[in-house]
Amino acid sequence: MFNKIIYISMWLVLVAFTTTSIAGGESTHVHKHGTDESVSEPMQMPAEEHAAHQHDSEGSAVGQPATESAATKTIAVTTLDTMRFTFSSQPDLKAGDIVKFVITNKGKIPHEFSIGDEKEQQAHRKMMRQMPDMVHQDGNTVTVRPGETKVLTWEFKSGDIVFACNVPGHFEAGMFHKVSLN
Repeated sequence: MFNKIIYISMWLVLVAFTTTSIAGGESTHVHKHGTDESVSEPMQMPAEEHAAHQHDSEGSAVGQPATESAATKTIAVTTLDTMRFTFSSQPDLKAGDIVKFVITNKGKIPHEFSIGDEKEQQAHRKMMRQMPDMVHQDGNTVTVRPGETKVLTWEFKSGDIVFACNVPGHFEAGMFHKVSLN
């Protein structure tokens, strides 16, 4: 009986979240609870972290999400359990480039691919340490499970770009790549 009450309560939270999202509520992240990935709820983020961590409609200091059809370049990215990204071609980027990143996880553990500047990535790492099972599908970050491929399309504005995996320990182990726009 207790499990049924918990299930119904979680279902109601999910329905409320979905209703809020459809009605134009703020974009959120999804994170797992235990081993049941089918049940999720919105993550509540302190205002100061929300300001530093970008969402799909807000963009970033270094750019903003774009549609796949607007892409001027495509770069394949592979995430590896050696805590490295490999790029099909080195990201030679300039302001105005719209790049479709096709990210494939060839490892056995989840990774993420996130685009931002140093400050945004640092805030994201802090948040990920607090909620390590968070799953992203934002404009600037995607979580890629083993064997999975995701697409992230981004229009670059200016600045120094950091591509990062902010799963706890991954960035610290070297899973990032820095590029300055030409």
